[in-house]
Amino acid sequence: MVRPGVPAPSLAPLVGQEVLRQRSGVRYHALGARSLLGRCTSPNVPFDWTANPYRGCAMGCRYCYAAYTHGYLGRDGSSEFHSVVYVKTGGEPETRRRLLSAARRGELVALGTATDPYQPGEAASRATRRFLEIAAEGRGLRIAITTKGSLVLRDLDLLRKLDARGTLSIGVSLISPHADLLRRIEPWAPPPAVRIEVLKRLVAEGIDAGLAIAPVLPGVTDSERDLEALVEEAARAGVRRVSWRLLFLRSPTRETYLEWLGREFPRLLPAYERAYARGAHLGGAYAERVGAIVSRARARLGLTGETFGDCGKPEAPRQLALWA
Repeated sequence: MVRPGVPAPSLAPLVGQEVLRQRSGVRYHALGARSLLGRCTSPNVPFDWTANPYRGCAMGCRYCYAAYTHGYLGRDGSSEFHSVVYVKTGGEPETRRRLLSAARRGELVALGTATDPYQPGEAASRATRRFLEIAAEGRGLRIAITTKGSLVLRDLDLLRKLDARGTLSIGVSLISPHADLLRRIEPWAPPPAVRIEVLKRLVAEGIDAGLAIAPVLPGVTDSERDLEALVEEAARAGVRRVSWRLLFLRSPTRETYLEWLGREFPRLLPAYERAYARGAHLGGAYAERVGAIVSRARARLGLTGETFGDCGKPEAPRQLALWA
């Protein structure tokens, strides 16, 4: 059981109290790791192993579902997930052993499922690069990376090696073509033009890269015009696949996101409260409408929806009605 202010017994001895560095209001601590790789047994995801070199994420995305994980470190996910980041250290021998097992069994390793592996602190901490260096030692590894960060281009040397020795897939997350809107939603993530350029560079290197419109925020980033614009930008960047998923809301993200929504888009708050009263997921007719928009745009441009290597002043676009 998670107790406020008390790290889980298995993590307490590993949590560093000393501040490694402090930058832009974010405090970084060391977190000892037995391995950078963890087994994933959920039947709802397409991967077998996850690698998250960080706990906490300084991208600041208002919708990040992983904030609850800070509770296991004795932190308040609603207020500290984006300002107190733990950098995993050690664990190389077990990481190597698990990567060898994954490669031997043909199992998929997903990097960046809970926190962005190329968040701002990676420039100094290099925890993600350390993981990729270990991964690039072997052969036959299937690895999928998800990120918003442009720093992924720093590691092109390792990405080329991973791609040559195994199977590599990279998904760049982008949920709106509007930089001003994204600055309100994802305060410290790169702007849209930068992420599209990252896709272009990856494709130019021959790397399997796709766009992930994830998550679609109902009433905020779900207009037909904007969704089509994202798919078109992806096609111009040379990618062949675009994936999408809807906003997932669980505590404490649910409470902090709705509080933010009430300040930024107050007219949408009642509709959200109704729509998410039944649980953390949205589905039904609304999901079908979003899916249909993306599918039509993909079909028109010859793109697929595969993920993980199998992603004057104009009139304001009409958003999909959450209450329709």
